Amino acid sequence: MYQFTDDCLTGIETIDNEHRQLFKTINEISGILTDETKSADEVLQSAKDLMLTLKEYAVNHFTHEENYMREIHDPELLRQQREHAVFTEKVNSEDWERMDVSQGIRVLQDMMEYLSLWLYRHILSSDTLIGKMKAVHDNPVMLAFSDKYCTGIDLIDKEHMRLFEILADLNELNREEFLSDKYDAIVDVVEELKDYTVKHFQDEERYMESIQYEGLAVQRNLHQSFIDKMDNIDLSDVDENQQAYIDVLIDFLANWLINHIMKMDQRIPVKN
Repeated sequence: MYQFTDDCLTGIETIDNEHRQLFKTINEISGILTDETKSADEVLQSAKDLMLTLKEYAVNHFTHEENYMREIHDPELLRQQREHAVFTEKVNSEDWERMDVSQGIRVLQDMMEYLSLWLYRHILSSDTLIGKMKAVHDNPVMLAFSDKYCTGIDLIDKEHMRLFEILADLNELNREEFLSDKYDAIVDVVEELKDYTVKHFQDEERYMESIQYEGLAVQRNLHQSFIDKMDNIDLSDVDENQQAYIDVLIDFLANWLINHIMKMDQRIPVKN
């Protein structure tokens, strides 16, 4: 089970309260599914009833969240809508009425594990950025590594510096006025960024393991969620409107990295 912690706070009271309720309902369903005091039929029926509540609440929550993002002109709205659609599709993907009791309980248990992890990663890697996105592509200074991003851990700081350099290279390439078709070059830089990000996360997690850092599990979830986002970048979209697409991509990647470093990585203790 996943609990709503301070790491999940967006600072937007309505959204935070609704996230708490989503966690509460998922945990209630998970608890019912392991309740040995009830018959299998009772367990399945109770879980199904709560599942309907979860589906309805999630739809309302996503609507509220998207409306808020629309009001503040948050550039991540489209990405959020896509992620919300994934959650909605998952909760609507099974026909419980056609399953026998044991199959229904097993499928619901698997779904609760999936939804808990999805929600946790989504909040940490996407919702915590709501209202905090800055137009980094128009401000090259923000793509320069500085002391305020330091963790005090030499390896991690060096790798963060390299990530900033790759993002700056991507931004500079995108703003090159005399290069008519930048598609292949952009794809190369994006692929380099993906590969280096994976390497960095592996190195960072090994360091955290070496000092038995209690925040490792949260970091792993965040890292995997970010890798998933990188893997889902549709480079075919780049060719349609190269500059606009890459501007949005740079803003997301840089804001995520800055937020992650200052909110999560700077908590990692320096090895004595």
